[in-house]
Formats: sequence, C-alpha cells, structure tokens
Amino acid sequence: MRLEYTARARDDGRRVYHILKNELRLSAELIKRLKRESAVTVDGTPVYLDRRLVPGETVAAELSRAETPPEFPPERGSVEVLFENEGLLALNKPAGMLTHPSRGKFTGTLANYAAGYLADTGSSPALHPVNRLDRDTSGVVLFAKNAHVMNLAVSALKSPEAEKAYIAYLFGRLPEKAGEIKAPIAREREGFQKRVVREDGKPAVTRWRVLREAEILGYRVSEVRLTLLTGRTHQIRVHCSYLGAPVLGDRLYGRDEPPELSERLGLEAHLLHAVSLTLREPMTGELVTVKAPVRREDMLRVSELFG
Repeated sequence: MRLEYTARARDDGRRVYHILKNELRLSAELIKRLKRESAVTVDGTPVYLDRRLVPGETVAAELSRAETPPEFPPERGSVEVLFENEGLLALNKPAGMLTHPSRGKFTGTLANYAAGYLADTGSSPALHPVNRLDRDTSGVVLFAKNAHVMNLAVSALKSPEAEKAYIAYLFGRLPEKAGEIKAPIAREREGFQKRVVREDGKPAVTRWRVLREAEILGYRVSEVRLTLLTGRTHQIRVHCSYLGAPVLGDRLYGRDEPPELSERLGLEAHLLHAVSLTLREPMTGELVTVKAPVRREDMLRVSELFG
C-alpha cells in the first residue's frame, strides 16, 4: 500500500515527519521502519524526515517496504472471504479452529490459511490480527494487510459506532427479553484460563435480545443476539453463565446444563457465532458491516428444532 499527501499552502516549511505523523496518521514505530528502508519520498526521491516541504510537493510512503512476512508458515486451505479491500481481509472462521498460532499449535490455524490466501493472490506479504475469537466460536475474524491499517482498525473497533454482534443458543432463559449486563470480569486464578464476574475485574458490558425460545428435548433453550460494548476474554460466555443461562455446549462455563442435553444434540463445541462486525473503514472512512453466515452444522441443527 502506498500513501500520498500533496503539500498545500499551509504546509509550506513543514517537515516530512510531521506530514507522516499528523496527515497520514502513521505511528512513530512505523515511521522509524520506513526511514530505515528509505521508503519515504518527496516527488519520487528518498528524503530525510526533517526535509521541509514546498507547496505542491508530494510525500509518499511505501508501507509494504516496512512489512515482514508472518513468523508462521502460510498454508493452503479453504477460506470463506467475507470482505476484502487493499488493507483488510475478513474471513468466516469455522468452529474448532484456532484464530492464530500458539506455542502448542503452529499450523492449521485461520491465520495460516489467511497468509496462504494472501500469498496466492499476491495482495500482501504481511498479516496482522485485528480481532480474535475463541477456538470453538465461529464467525467474523478481521485481518489487516499492513501495520498501519491494523492500528487504525483496532482503534476503529473501540469507537462507539463500532459493533460486534453474536448469535448464541443458551440453556435456559435470560431474565428479560432484552437487556444489558454490566459486570466486571477477572481471571478465576492467576495462570488459569477461566474467567469469573468479580468486583476487582475489568469493566465488561454485554447487551442481549432474545430472538426465540423453545422446549428442546424437555429443556428450555433460547436463541439470542448479543453485542459487546467491551472486549474481555470469554465475555459473552461468562456473562450468560452469570445470568443463569450458559451458552449451550459450553464445557467451561455451562456446568448447570445437563450433560445429556449436549450429548443428545451431538454438541462438541459451544454454540456461539460472531455474526457481524461493524466499523469505520480506516482508509475511506465508510461505515462497513461485515456479515458471516452460520455454516456450522451444530447450530443449524439446533435452529431447526425451534420449528
């Protein structure tokens, strides 16, 4: 990706560094990398960052020259592309797949396949995560093709106009048809994966709206749309369990769910899907909503039981 800015009358005498920082919105770290690679030019000629501009001159930054390939290997595999432009790539993550490599799993993740897709299409040598989902949560995962777009997209997701929406099937029912829970979340114990609602936790806010309720195999099950106003680890799963209606099939937080229900439904993962992601596109400023159709058989099977 190449960013450009043409100096106006008010920019007479401004340094190139200030244009990169304030007009092109580049981070200080990225500017350092661009400087190292001589990837900043004025009218096509590499320049020092303290170079002063004359109106009409064009500052350009070649972002790709400051990028390095991912540390994990690209892999070829099936990916469902939900949205793509010059700076962003959104995929529909299947349940049961890690979003990113970890110490114990270096291949076979969504990021490996995303990197393979970008390598095959020649659109970017780099890959940066913007959001993440738990292994067993499916749905929208957003990647950036360079560090600049990643920084802007992460900030955009923190804006009040951004929205992360989920569909879940819950065991039981929530206290109201629609509502909001504000309950801080903390680790149960240091070094443990499990989270709990606790006063000393980080602020966490989830909104919900009940879509349907039904008796399934003798138990009350609710189909719910949830939106996150914060982004804590396991937030939806923790909040729903705290409200007495854990996500169906959740082995970590669904202890109140009778084991035979998940067994009879053939569930091997919790039924939670990131159905849409809305944010202000970093480069165009357009408000974009990326939608992820539910593909997983377990959620479709339960949905059919509502009649």
